[in-house]
Amino acid sequence: MSFSGKILFTDIDGTLLQSDQTISDETARLLDALATAGHSFVLASGRPLGSILKVYSYLTSRMTASFSKAFIIANNGAQIYDCLLDRTIYETRLPIELVDTLQDIAEEMRVHLQTYTDEKIVCTRDDDETRSYTSRIILPVILSDRLADALDKPPYKMLAMSLKGSDYLMPFRRRVSDEFSDSIHCIFSGPGYLEIIPKEADKGNALRFVTEHLQLPIQNTYAAGDSENDLSMLLAAHNGYAMINADEQVRSACRLVTSRTNNEGGIDEILKAMLDITS
Repeated sequence: MSFSGKILFTDIDGTLLQSDQTISDETARLLDALATAGHSFVLASGRPLGSILKVYSYLTSRMTASFSKAFIIANNGAQIYDCLLDRTIYETRLPIELVDTLQDIAEEMRVHLQTYTDEKIVCTRDDDETRSYTSRIILPVILSDRLADALDKPPYKMLAMSLKGSDYLMPFRRRVSDEFSDSIHCIFSGPGYLEIIPKEADKGNALRFVTEHLQLPIQNTYAAGDSENDLSMLLAAHNGYAMINADEQVRSACRLVTSRTNNEGGIDEILKAMLDITS
């Protein structure tokens, strides 16, 4: 398969979407122009596939044109989905035996930990973290005393959460990273959201997979993001843009930074650059 054109890999929360989970009329217009010009589009997020598909459906409902190629990078790169073919084209999963072990550590350290079936969130209880998460990630929830009991196959990822913020999760991150560095890595996707994913999974590797899948020159790749889990993608792209509202470590690592936040049309700057619009 070969594809001529440019391709945008964009994070969702804090990047493409405004804080109210919408896009502006101008962003919708520019996405239309991107599709009309024959360019391609990838939603790349720590969210599970079902949640990202809802975002993709919302975006396409705001557009009149259609992308000839569109993909989803879900679960921080553990799953890659072809939107036009309606199928997963790449996946890697956590070792199933880790689910019980990580749950035991999380309970010992009083950390909320959840995982996922292919279509549902799996939590041990309906606590404040669960309610906060599901208010934004609109997916069904399974409650199970033992997370592994609700799984019929190994999960793409697990998620440690705290409404107290990322600092509260740092001891848990250090312990898990030290003990299981051969099979997993842990990365923040936002304040209080610690992603636990297979060692080989990240958005940068997913970007390279899609680019090779399309036989597209790396010079044609653009990426946008705001959090630690976006950094590998921003550095892998030829044109990696950190949002001005991004974490400081992300901004400082990137050559390109938007002048506006996600609530001010920062993504529009990148879309205009792809479309060679100077005003």
